[in-house]
This record gives sequence, C-alpha cells and structure tokens, in this order.
Amino acid sequence: MSFKRLILEWAILLACACGLAVLALSAQVTNRMDGRLLDFSTWLANGPVSDDIVIVAIDDYSLNRIGAWPWSRQTHAQLVRELDEAGAQSILFDVLFLEPTEAKADTALANAIRDSGKVILPHTFAAQENSENNVAVAYPLEILRAPALAVGHVYTEPDQDGILRRFDLALQSGDDVFLQFAMAALQAGSADEDDPPGKSAGANVPKRKAIVPFNPAGSYAVIPAANILDSDIPRGFLEGKTIIIGAIAPGLSDRYFVPSGRVEIMSGVETQANLLAAIKQGNLIYEADSRWPLALSLLAILAQFLAFWRLNPRRGLYATVALIIAMLTLSVGLVVAAGVWIPVATAAVVMLLAYPLWSWRRLTTVSEYLDREAGRLPHQLPENTEAGGFDIIAQQVDRMRKLISSVSDSFTFLQQVIELAPDAIIVLDRDGVVQMMNQKADLLFTEWDLADRPAFGEVVLLANAIIDNEKGELTSKDGDVFLMASADFVASDSAKSGQIVALRDISQIRRRETERAEMLEFLSHDMRTPQVAIIGLTKGAASDAVGNDRLRRIRTQAERTLKLADDFVQLARLEEAALYFEDTDLSALAEEACDRAYSLAKKKGITVTQELSEMPVFAWVEASLIARLLDNLLGNAIKYSPGKSVVMLSVREMDDENVVLAVSDEGPGLPTERLADPFARFGAHETKAGPSAGLGLTFVQRTVQKHHGTIEVVSHSTTGTKFSIELPKNAPGELG
Repeated sequence: MSFKRLILEWAILLACACGLAVLALSAQVTNRMDGRLLDFSTWLANGPVSDDIVIVAIDDYSLNRIGAWPWSRQTHAQLVRELDEAGAQSILFDVLFLEPTEAKADTALANAIRDSGKVILPHTFAAQENSENNVAVAYPLEILRAPALAVGHVYTEPDQDGILRRFDLALQSGDDVFLQFAMAALQAGSADEDDPPGKSAGANVPKRKAIVPFNPAGSYAVIPAANILDSDIPRGFLEGKTIIIGAIAPGLSDRYFVPSGRVEIMSGVETQANLLAAIKQGNLIYEADSRWPLALSLLAILAQFLAFWRLNPRRGLYATVALIIAMLTLSVGLVVAAGVWIPVATAAVVMLLAYPLWSWRRLTTVSEYLDREAGRLPHQLPENTEAGGFDIIAQQVDRMRKLISSVSDSFTFLQQVIELAPDAIIVLDRDGVVQMMNQKADLLFTEWDLADRPAFGEVVLLANAIIDNEKGELTSKDGDVFLMASADFVASDSAKSGQIVALRDISQIRRRETERAEMLEFLSHDMRTPQVAIIGLTKGAASDAVGNDRLRRIRTQAERTLKLADDFVQLARLEEAALYFEDTDLSALAEEACDRAYSLAKKKGITVTQELSEMPVFAWVEASLIARLLDNLLGNAIKYSPGKSVVMLSVREMDDENVVLAVSDEGPGLPTERLADPFARFGAHETKAGPSAGLGLTFVQRTVQKHHGTIEVVSHSTTGTKFSIELPKNAPGELG
C-alpha cells in the first residue's frame, strides 16, 4: 500500500469515527451508559445527610390515626400551627391545594399560613389549550397563595431510562421565571426585608437542570404527621429545622427511581429533601454545554488515531484503553471535584469500535504488503520449498521469512564487497545516521561505536576531524587528507533512501602539492636572487666598449635563466590560482599595455599602433591575466620585428556575445618547427632577438582557455605574425 493511500484510509476512518460520534451525541444513543456513569459519579460526590431537614410524613400510621385522605384543611392548619410552635425555621408544604373545600376550613389554613409567615407552597403545571406551549401554571388557591412566604413548582421529569436525576431549578416562560419548590424556599428565606413584594431572584438561578447526588432512601429523619398533631415529639427537636411536609403512603405519594449508590424507589418528598440539602451544601452538579462532550470526544478520537499511526497494534490497544480510562476518570473527577458533568460514553464506544476496524485495515494491509513484497523481491524460493502455516497470513509470513533469509545472505555478500573496497566506505540512512562501514572507516574513526547509531556529523566531531565542504575534503586529527565522494541511493521509492560516502586517502597528493608550492617559492625567490645579482655584476663589463665576450655570455645565460624562472612561476600559478572575474574595459587594458611596451619599442625604432573602438569594450575577465597576456604578445612582436616596422594592437566587438583582441607584427614569422605547435613549452631557444624560454605563448594559451575563449595564429615569413584572441563577454568563471 502506498503512503498516500495509507494516509487517505487513515483520514477516512478518522472522519467516519468523528462523524459517528457527532451522530451518536445528537441522537443521545449512549444516554443509558452515560446515566450509569453519572450515577456512580454522584454516589462519590454526595454530601453528608443534613441534620436540619426533617420530613413530616403523611404515612399509613397518620392516615390510620387521623382518617382517610384528603384531610380537612383545618387539620393542615393545626399541623402548621404545631410546627410553628415547635420552632420550625421554615415549612415546605409539599401538598397541592388547587381546589377549594369548605370556606371555613380554607380560611383556617390561610390564617395559619399567614400567622406562621414561613410556609412555602407548591404549584404545578397543567395542560391548557391556546396558551404558551399549551401549558398553564396551576397555582394553589389564591386565599392560600397570598399569605404564603413563597410558591415554587414541583415539576419533575425523569431521564429516558426512567430514573430521576435532574431538577429544573428555574423554569422560564416568556418573561416569567418559576423557581423550583426547594429553591423558592431558600430564596424566600434569604430575601431582604426591603425587597418589594413579589420580587423574584429567579434571574440569578441557572436556567438549566441541576443534577442531585442523592443519599440513600430513609437517610432523612421522618416524623409521622399524627405525632406532630398529638404533640408527641421531644421538646426542641424541631427547633430551627427545615420541615418538609409530604405524603409517603403507598398509593398516595409520587414515587421515583433515583440513583443513590444503587437504583431504588424514593418518595417525592424525600427527593425534595435531597435537593434542598444539595442546594444548601452547594453540592449540585451541572451538565456542561453540549459543545464540551463533542470537543472532548473528537479530541480523544483524534488522539487515538494518532496513536494508531505512530504505535504498533499492541501499543495502539494500550493507548485506546488508556484514553478511555482517562476520559472516564476525567468525567468522574469533574463531577466530584468541580460539580461538572461531561458525558463520555459516546467517545468510549466509538473508540472501542474504531480499534477493531483499524486493526482489520492493518491486517489487510499487511497481507497485501506481504504478497506484493514477496513478488517484488528478486530472490525466488527453491521450487520444492513450500510456505507453511495454518492460514493464508501464516503462509505469507513464512514465505516472507524465507525470502528475507535469502536477502540477508545477499546483504552479507554486499558487506564483504564493501569491506574489500580500497577506500573507507560509510553508508548512511536518509537521516544521516551511520548504518554500515568497512574496516578502513572503522580504523579512521575509532572513537565511536556503530551500535550507538551515531550521525555522520557526530562521528567527524568525535574524531576531531575537519571537513572542507568547498574542497570536498576531510582532514583527520593526524593530518591525513581524504577526498570525500558521496552519492545518494534510492531503495524502493522515489525519495532519497540514504547516502554512500567514500573517503579516498590523498595525503600523498597533498604533500606533493605542498612540495610543488615550495618549489615555486624557491624558483620565484631563492633562484631569482642570484640570477639578478649575476646580471647586475656583469652589466657594466658586458657593455664596455672593449667588451668582454665571456661576461656578456654569462649575463645572457643569467637573463635567460631568470626569464625561464619567471615564466615557469607565472604559468604554474596560473594553473593553481582561482580567478576573480570582473567587468573590465579591454580598450583601457590595451592602452596600458601599449604604454608599457613604448620604451622597448622606442629602442628598436618600432611603432606600436592601436586600433580601438570609440566606445569602451567591456568583458568579464581576470584583468591582471589579460594585461600579462597583452604584454607577452606585444613583447614578442617587438622582440622579433625588424627596426622601423609597425606592431598593431586592436580591440573590437565581434558580436553581442564576443570580443576580439589581435596583435600583429611585420616580423619574419614563426620558425617552421614552431608553426606545428606554437604554444608548446620550451619551443624556442636563444635567438638574435634575445633569450627566450618558450613559455610565454604557453601562458597566453592557458589564459585564453581559462577565459573559455579561442586563439588563432596566422604567420608568414613575408607578412609577419598575427595572434587573434576571441573572448566571451560574459565568462561564467574558471572551469579548472
């Protein structure tokens, strides 16, 4: 499988997993699983049972003592007065008084509520057509509602699995806010006396469901209502307590399944007690915005798929399990520590489904790869060798194992070839890490171990070697010089797979070059000095009128030796020195050369003329070399021309790309033996014109070659000699 296809499949599976998570969250597919996790979290987060909350129960015992339900509202009035006299802090009367009864009884209860000043009554919602949401508020009787300290709704709605976990602390309909029963009691108890009547603090209550961590059923103190009416309670027991009056008798009370460590049935009045305690203790839990579960799910799935990409299947499984555990821990931890609930079951389910799907794709890929690679390998198994194994995958693995063994033998052969190479050989991977080397390389770099997988740069650094990238050379700490040659190689794809570096020992060559440089220094200085001295000592005697033929001959040979040394040194330096091209006016160089030749030409009565363009002629050249070239050509022309002849130097543009320099004379022309190869070294000897070493024209030829130009010689005994040099205007530089 190609890398692009693998990336594509990985991206497709990732997109599918993320899409599945989005759909599952929007459809609430995993709500039951999230509910179980939430139940466990709330069980860990539930607070202590509040001692200041007491339930006054309308139970079977009270029904037997007082009578069948419904009781007279005078009985309810007596119950309120008894609780008020017992010192109750607030009374939450969880009984709906929606319909009128006897006026005297209703008035008695209203008076009791007014005299107490601490009674909170419930209300509910009823279906009503032609109203907002087809729902209308069902308040208690106005005669009872008016004197009540507060009124709150007792609307509850279990989750999809039938378990009650959440309460609406504030329901909003248009501009109206309806506080929950327990929240209304707390709000009324904390309101300032200066607040205007009817002011609601509902705006400060979250308009979302609050999750209650329930304590087990029966955790709160329960007193039968009959005992209150009979004053059959210890004095001071109810003082300062919050009283919740409600029915718990079977068939009379509303009952709910609630999570309290385990799912159990709890009466509505006890759920109100748990809610009230959670509000007072600040122990309510709120579900995070829907964007958070989505973001956490997508992030976890992305982390899982990154682990799939980077890890092997076993570690990918470990990573998946670790991510799921981390999400579950985070979800539970946020409930316990911060009161925030983020459902994560969707992400966990999607990740559990993603692992086998990706593993299947991996297995398919491995199977295809084994078949493809086995067919691509040049090695073939013997005909009588069959791949063994229980299934197709095992057979593919066995066949690949045998092929790899064959390739390993070839690899051993390759190692032996590298070992026998005359140069130090180092093989690097695409990251520059040393993978293989022969013994010569190992002896050169003894400070490192191949098992440490060092990079080539580290190897060089540890060996105190120096690399000159410009010259392509490596110098060891012992001073040995190696020429570095490298080549990239490609294994199976179009990308660079590695590099082979060969180090050839050129220490002897460099030592010879050093000796050559020292020889040039010797010729240019140590050998010139005595020759100049000889010329100086013999100059006066050789020009004496009497003449001294021996001294004159000595001076001539000294001049010839000096000229030989100068020409040889200049030619040698030309071969080695780097050229620095610049845009140069060739006409100016020609004029300067003519000026320098004036003195020599005047002595022989020779006229040096110039044929130059009116406009400057520019070209990219090494100015010093072109100047010496012109000096050589003009010097030779003057030297070999007869008196009163003319030597001409011309500079002109040949076309837009080239220029031509020409030097012509009216001399006898080149000797016959020189015409065959005018630029050969040591082509001339002593002549009447003076001593010559035969290196001047060689210098001229090499200078022209360095400038990527051409030179042409036309010579005749009657018309003289003409050197024509064609140079490009834009020379790219020295080629060597």
